Amino acid sequence: MKRNINLDKSQISWLRFEQEIPFELEDSCYWFLNNLDIHRFSFENDPDNNSTKTLLIWLPFAEWSVEDQQSLVQSLISLAKTFELTLPACKWIQLKDEDWSSVWKTKWKPDPVGKSILILPAWLEVPPKFLERKIIRLDPGSAFGTGSHPSTRLCIEALDADPPVGKTIADLGCGSGILSLTALKLGAKCTFSVDTDSLAISATKTNSALNDFSENLLHVFFGSIGAIEENMTEKKIDLILCNILAPVIKSLGPSFEKIIGYKGKVILSGLLAVQIQELQDFFVPLGWEVLEIKTMGQWALMVLTQSLS
Repeated sequence: MKRNINLDKSQISWLRFEQEIPFELEDSCYWFLNNLDIHRFSFENDPDNNSTKTLLIWLPFAEWSVEDQQSLVQSLISLAKTFELTLPACKWIQLKDEDWSSVWKTKWKPDPVGKSILILPAWLEVPPKFLERKIIRLDPGSAFGTGSHPSTRLCIEALDADPPVGKTIADLGCGSGILSLTALKLGAKCTFSVDTDSLAISATKTNSALNDFSENLLHVFFGSIGAIEENMTEKKIDLILCNILAPVIKSLGPSFEKIIGYKGKVILSGLLAVQIQELQDFFVPLGWEVLEIKTMGQWALMVLTQSLS
């Protein structure tokens, strides 16, 4: 779709594409744009609006013809249709050269989640009205979201409602590390955070440092359940956090018992509400009991524990 043209940077002007999208489409947009090798993008979040976000994409003007622009718009419309969603009209704005990576930071605001958590852009001061909240400083970089996706919010709210005080946590698919950080802020003893994306490992370590957590509290490893099994202490995991898409959850599910301790729990998110029954039918025969199910729009969270029967 894109054509490579060598231009002097001072001559480059930009197209800024603006598209309002439903919250539940954010993860799919990350996948979609990365597949197109588009990396200059961000999501504008309004904490007072729980249903939509604004996708912003910066594109070199000279490299994107009208046909290319139309193709991008139609592809996003088709993506939304796969989730039975519709998109409002988009905007195209021509701009002079600007630092897109700095511009997107001006769009992201402090974001309160649950009763006690505040997700705070690392470069901002804590607003006075949020001083009583537990602050999670986050710099997600270009590869990860800001914690506003419904599946992430469901996990944070579940942790906030039942703080994991003194518990050992496994965070499978840690991404920016936001769930590990939340668990620690809420009193967890330590976390074992893993991801198969090397960028996620770097992002989690960066955000751990931003929040002044030592390596003795937030252990980060490249890999999956096997990496946790190899590196954790003799004590088993008390709580597994797994905010990943359903097919990946099903591939990991049979191995949960390798690391989970007696009466341990698993919080599954990243599920579509229509997949709840499918996941129940998968885990119950493996010896798991469903303790709780919560939904947010089209997304769902499920809490499991090992059945004692």
